[in-house]
Amino acid sequence: MKTLLLATAFILAPLGVACAADVTEASPAGYDWSGLYAGVDVGYAAGKSNLFIAGGGIGGATDLNLPLDPDGFIGGIHLGANYQMANRFVIGAEADLMYNNTDGLIPLDAGGGGFSTLLKSELKWSGAARLRAGYAFGRTLPYIAAGVAAAKYEVTAIGGSGAVQIPFHDETHVGWTVGAGIEHAFTDRWIARAEYRYSDFGSQDLSVAAGLPTETSVDLQTHDLRVGLSYKF
Repeated sequence: MKTLLLATAFILAPLGVACAADVTEASPAGYDWSGLYAGVDVGYAAGKSNLFIAGGGIGGATDLNLPLDPDGFIGGIHLGANYQMANRFVIGAEADLMYNNTDGLIPLDAGGGGFSTLLKSELKWSGAARLRAGYAFGRTLPYIAAGVAAAKYEVTAIGGSGAVQIPFHDETHVGWTVGAGIEHAFTDRWIARAEYRYSDFGSQDLSVAAGLPTETSVDLQTHDLRVGLSYKF
């Protein structure tokens, strides 16, 4: 989380200076995308995640590799700044923080005809700090974006009737994100958006296996579809 906040501050600072210096200059003809904005997003995230334990299969003879694949709805806030150049190219930076109702449930093979244990994967929150670039067609702005991303990811083993829960993994993953979208300013202040984003949060060892010689890992990638509404200051 600290990495995400520091990256956001580093990216936004020079853009804020550029926007302030441009206040006294004449705006280009038509709508001007320059300035600060903030807003909200909602959407759907489909995750791809694999849990790997070396020698973790039946009787410890084979490796265990389980697809966890959480999915669900997301919602959160964003804050950013744009600067529109004379040739209508728009550059900017943006940070966001999302609450995730994104989870998955899979049976853990106990090596028999039935399953008594489940693995639950949960994406608790995610966030990103990104650079953006686009080309303004008046009040419509298609753009691409890329940057650093972070997510809090948990994997829990649930036994019996749910009374026994063992945390396998509870870590913050840091990776990268890339995406594309389109915005439309339907008034001078209010801007609607739609966006696709791919994020790769990397791979980490299972928390429960810390200090053990067994090779373990859990990774996470997500595909997001989001819509949002921003207010330009």
